[in-house]
Amino acid sequence: MRTEDAFDRQRVIDWRPLPVFTPAANLWPRIAAAHARNERQKRRRRVLAGAGGAAAAAILGAAVLLLPQRASPPPVVADDQRESQTLESQWQHLAASTSPSPSGLSRLRSIDATLQAAYDRGAQADELASLWRQRNAALRGLIAQFQSPGAHAAPAITRI
Repeated sequence: MRTEDAFDRQRVIDWRPLPVFTPAANLWPRIAAAHARNERQKRRRRVLAGAGGAAAAAILGAAVLLLPQRASPPPVVADDQRESQTLESQWQHLAASTSPSPSGLSRLRSIDATLQAAYDRGAQADELASLWRQRNAALRGLIAQFQSPGAHAAPAITRI
């Protein structure tokens, strides 16, 4: 099909028999008023959505700030933990051939239970450091007992 044929077909349409439409005199002002009303509603929705988003972000930010933070243990507590791990490995090495007294193990288990309870309730660093030092002293006592002559095989240690 050639473009000239397309132009010829468009020229064939006779617009004269179509009815003449005369709009009401207040049609354009009504259209403009409806358009302005829609624009105001859109603007109001955007403002409300923005305010709602800002409020949600503020609530979320406050919730994050108010949640308890799991911080790494203070250096004193971390040092006591490392020392406890070292003493524990020494104790386990010695435990293969000797046995502690029941009182030494019960003291260690009691300290372990107290230490775990302190962590569970979110105790302060000074309380935790004191408990770690007590645990280290109990482990040193067990190690000293193992190094004494006449000791036998030891049961397993409770790990925190």
